[in-house]
Amino acid sequence: MTNIFHVQLSGTLPVFACFECTCHAGCEEVFYVKEGDTVTLRLEELEANADYLYWSHSNLRKGRLAWRNPLAGWSLTKDKRWISRLSISRNALSITGVQEHDFGTVVFSRYLNQDGGATPMKIFRISKITVSVNSAYSPALPEEDVTLSCHVETPQSHPRPDIYWLSPAGKRSRQTGGELIIYVSGRDNGWWSCVVVKDGGEDTASVFVSVLYLSPAPEYPLYTSEHSSLSIPCPFAHNVSWEQFKFRGVKKARWRYSPKTLSPRILINPQNILLFSPMDNKWCWSANTSRGMSFVADLQNDHMILSKKQWRAEDRGFYMCDFKFSNHIYLRRVERVEVLQVVSSAGSELSRGQSVDLTCSLGRPLPKDHWVKWFTPERAAVRSLLGSGRLDPAQINIPDVGMDDGGRWRCELWRNDTRLTSADITLTVSQQLSAWMLGSLCGSAGTIAVLLFLIYIIWRHRQRNTRRHRRHVCRCKQYEPKTASSAFDTFMIPMGPPF
Repeated sequence: MTNIFHVQLSGTLPVFACFECTCHAGCEEVFYVKEGDTVTLRLEELEANADYLYWSHSNLRKGRLAWRNPLAGWSLTKDKRWISRLSISRNALSITGVQEHDFGTVVFSRYLNQDGGATPMKIFRISKITVSVNSAYSPALPEEDVTLSCHVETPQSHPRPDIYWLSPAGKRSRQTGGELIIYVSGRDNGWWSCVVVKDGGEDTASVFVSVLYLSPAPEYPLYTSEHSSLSIPCPFAHNVSWEQFKFRGVKKARWRYSPKTLSPRILINPQNILLFSPMDNKWCWSANTSRGMSFVADLQNDHMILSKKQWRAEDRGFYMCDFKFSNHIYLRRVERVEVLQVVSSAGSELSRGQSVDLTCSLGRPLPKDHWVKWFTPERAAVRSLLGSGRLDPAQINIPDVGMDDGGRWRCELWRNDTRLTSADITLTVSQQLSAWMLGSLCGSAGTIAVLLFLIYIIWRHRQRNTRRHRRHVCRCKQYEPKTASSAFDTFMIPMGPPF
C-alpha cells in the first residue's frame, strides 16, 4: 500500500489539470456548503468494491486526502488542517465543520492495475454559501422587519443556480436581488433555510432568526381535579430568554383570568390575578384581586409559571399571560384549564335507603373523544352494572343506598387512550335517621294527621246534615184541614167493639 501511494504521489497536480479538461458529462458534481456544516461526497453508481480508492484535494499540495484498499483498510492525511474532520466509508468521504481551505476541488481516483496507475473517475467541487440575518435589534419583536441574505460562489463554467428561502413552517419564499425582507411574527422564530437548486438535487444552508415571542398554547386544555395542584406554563419561544425580554424594554408582565373567551387571544371581562413590573427591579408579584391571593407566580429564565395548590370548580376557564413593551407591543398566550369534580346530588353523608346521583363533571358536556371510567367500593351494588355498560358513564344513579355503597368513589377522565385526570368523593352511609329523613318523616306524619282531621270534619258535617233532614220531613207532613165530622170523631167516646 505504501509503495503504491509513493508511485502515484508525483502525478497529483497533473491529474487535476488533465482530468478537469477531459471530464465527461456527469463526472462532475457541485456541492454548495456553508462554513461550519458537513459535506459528504458520495460515489453513487461507481463500482469500487475491489479497487484502491483515492481522494485528492486541490489545496493539498503533498499526498492525498484519503485512500482505501480492497480489504477495507483505509488511511487519512496527516495534514493538521483536516485531522479529526475526515471520515471514509465504502462509497463516501465526509468532511465535518467545513473551513475556508475545504472549498475547492476534490478528485476521486481508482487504481485499476500497477501498470496503468490511478485513473481519475469523478470531480467534486465544494462551493461556499454565505447566509446572514440583519435586523435593527436581535431578537426582533413581532411586526419588525428582518433581512435575510444568501450568496453562493458559483464555479466557472457552471450556470448561476436558483435560490429560494424555506421558513420554519415550511413556507417557500423567492429571493430577489440576493436578499429577502420579512416582517416577522411568532411563526418566523426558528431556522430559515437557503435552498440552492442544482442539477440532480438541492443544497441547503440554514440560519436562525430570533423573534421575541411566546410558544403557542397546545391544542388541548390543561386538566386537574378539585383539591389538586396545577401549574400553568407560559414558555418563551425557542432560543429566547428573559434577559432578552428586558433588553427589548418589557414594561409589565401579568396573569389574567376569564371564564369565557372570544378567541385564543381575547378574554371576556378579564380579571387581573398577578402583576409584575420588571422596571422596579423587584422580583415581587402583586395580587390585584381576591382571586389572585390563592395563586403563586414565578418568572424563570425561559418561562413564566402560574401555580395553585387547591383548584376548585370555580377556577375553570381561560388564563392569559401577557407582556407589554415600551413600543406598545403586546405578547399574549391563553391556556384553558378544566377542573374535574364528582358531584353528589345529596351530599357525602347519606342514610340507608336514600336515593342519590353521582356525576363526573367538567361543568359542561364531555367532548366526543372524552370518556369516564369509574372505580367504586368493592361491594357497591352498582359495580356490576358499570361493568355491563348499562349505565351512563358520566352519571351514576343509586336509587336505594345501602351500607355497601359507603366508601371512596373515583372517576377517571380519558381522551381516547390518554388518561387526563381523576376526581373522587367519599360517601358515608348511616343506618340512623338523618335530619333529612327525620324531616321527611315528620312531614309525612303531619300530612297524614291533616288528612285524618279533614276526614273527621267531613264525616261530622255529613252526620249533622242527615239529622237535620230527618226532622224536617216530620214537620213537613202534608196538612189535612179538619171538618166538623172529624172534630166530632175526635171527642166521641168509644163504645166498644161492634157486635
